[in-house]
Amino acid sequence: MDTSRPHSHPPREIVSIADTCSAALQSMPRLEIWLKELGLPVDTALVPLMCLQTAFFTPWLPPETCYQMSRLTVWLMAVDNVLDAPDAADAPGAADSAGPDRAPTRVRAWHQVLARRGSDSDDPMTRALAEIARDLHRDGRPELTAVWRKSMHQTLIGMQCERETARTAAAGGGVPRLTDYLRHGAWTIGVEQQVTALWALMDEPGLPRRLPVLLGALREAATAIRLLNDLRGHQREQSEGKTDALAIGLTEQEAYQRAEAALESCRQALAPLTAAGYGSAVALERVALWHARMYHRFDPVRPGRASTSSLPGGSGSAAHARHTPFVPQPREAPAMSIEQEVLDVIASGGQCDNAKLAELFGRLEPVDTALLLGTWQGGGFEHTSENAALLTKMRWYGKRFVDADHVEPLLCRDEDGTVFSYEEMGLATLHEVIYRGKQSTAMVYDQLPIIDHFRRLTDNVLLCVMDKKQTPTDFFFHLTRVPASRPQPSGDGK
Repeated sequence: MDTSRPHSHPPREIVSIADTCSAALQSMPRLEIWLKELGLPVDTALVPLMCLQTAFFTPWLPPETCYQMSRLTVWLMAVDNVLDAPDAADAPGAADSAGPDRAPTRVRAWHQVLARRGSDSDDPMTRALAEIARDLHRDGRPELTAVWRKSMHQTLIGMQCERETARTAAAGGGVPRLTDYLRHGAWTIGVEQQVTALWALMDEPGLPRRLPVLLGALREAATAIRLLNDLRGHQREQSEGKTDALAIGLTEQEAYQRAEAALESCRQALAPLTAAGYGSAVALERVALWHARMYHRFDPVRPGRASTSSLPGGSGSAAHARHTPFVPQPREAPAMSIEQEVLDVIASGGQCDNAKLAELFGRLEPVDTALLLGTWQGGGFEHTSENAALLTKMRWYGKRFVDADHVEPLLCRDEDGTVFSYEEMGLATLHEVIYRGKQSTAMVYDQLPIIDHFRRLTDNVLLCVMDKKQTPTDFFFHLTRVPASRPQPSGDGK
């Protein structure tokens, strides 16, 4: 275990709005000068928005991070403009050779910059990218800048595919499959590139170990933001001859439901990490929150001409999604406590031995019925015992506590991944039980000689043990609260 990571629960030192605005205000003049000097094809009126959003993402990081991230966001907007309209929107200084046939050459040059195989160029876009990449490599962590470079390569690939799709459609050809469109669209919306750059600039020990969970959540967030972008900008993109999810065949309601489901999936995946206080997860959640709220209000590409109508979700939508307060990460990391270590294991899906879990369980606080109410996603700390094998075979998902007299202890997934209550082993009820010297709410099966005992790691993460009659070895497991959500779309693929 890495014992050098920052404390899982540092003081909730809330950064004030004034501090956040200060970082943005420091970045605005620098970004505008940079933009004008290079002549990138982005309206300078967007500079305040770019700086404010990056200051919002990680307000606990220094102002220099805000400036670096704002440059990246501006470059992503510029490359979109360049590839959408190479003749009209090309950058100054490249006019003599601009045109549809030059775009592939420029994209190859950008790939070369990202591969660190050359940056000398008269093209403003190439020079700008070389500067962004150089500073990120200088200030970032090598193993994480590699993740950012990969996401940038994918962005360029996706934009080239979108360009070819637009040409095909203009020539009377067909539209792409929805799955192909969303795969490329999630790359080109810019969310993955912003988040992976932020990760590279963080001093969070152990972050690479959490990448499988983080990257899965990031893909869900990027897909959701792509769909919300399509909903907000559909009329504009239609007039520009672009393909989006609605042009492919999704209705507004279907696109919105998909976006909501993807955001919810992102939040659920991040829940153990945000509960443990990881800045990497909090940053991703804040990026998704910003973009979701933005697209519910206006089209950032044409903010002055955007429709003010609401998206299909109404006031309960992603625009009002909850978010976890950001957590400043201390530069000097104290030694990891056993609570932090177990939260880390839960977040990464790893394993932990029973002796350590038993020690922690004995000192954690009990829980009451009110805390338990709701749906919880479960997991184990080992995969070899009889209980672990049975839960794996059943595709166990978690538990749902409706009230003290109605508990669904075995939520499972069917072949299609739909969660259902498996009731062949009966339901359960909640009772106050003294266990290992502490009185706490426990779950008692109606038909089985089993009692599940719970202890509070955080308000959203529980350490649990199954007390099964005539079984000498305790089976430890964990539960993470599933955030309350809107009804999910049907599983018909739409």
